[in-house]
Amino acid sequence: KGINELVASFIRLQKDYPNIGLRLIGFMEENLYPVDDWVKQEISTNSHIEFVGFQQDVRPYLMGCEAFVFPSYREGFPNVVMQAGALELPQIVTDINGCNEIIVQNKNGIIVPPQDEHALYKAMKYFLDNPNEVKRMAKNARAMITSRYERNKFWKLMLEEYYRQIKNRIK
Repeated sequence: KGINELVASFIRLQKDYPNIGLRLIGFMEENLYPVDDWVKQEISTNSHIEFVGFQQDVRPYLMGCEAFVFPSYREGFPNVVMQAGALELPQIVTDINGCNEIIVQNKNGIIVPPQDEHALYKAMKYFLDNPNEVKRMAKNARAMITSRYERNKFWKLMLEEYYRQIKNRIK
């Protein structure tokens, strides 16, 4: 989801920034959102694009990156966005459920409309042109994940909600 827009944006950027690279992690959705043939061709021939496919543990692949771009069209709750944030990666995500709850605009990343290649390109270009802003977002990324989604805190809130629901049913 979003591979066509991501690769198209990357190719445009590569003209002005010839040393950039793109690492694609995950499988290519072929049923609901097929990847265009020209995109598959670009992925297989462009030496600056690395396609690693589906990975059980994405962390080693994210660690070598400077930013995380997730142009999905729909998600439940995107764990990979939380993982990237925990690794201090600033992010560009689409304005869909889950992503727009984890990313705060211009604080730990940038949110763009889904399926908007131009907006995605502009956000990626912004990251390349504003390294100090990107560093600031990167520092915020981990702090925001740990403060908002730390496991013990999350389980405590979940337990409190269960108790509240049970109490309301007993009344």
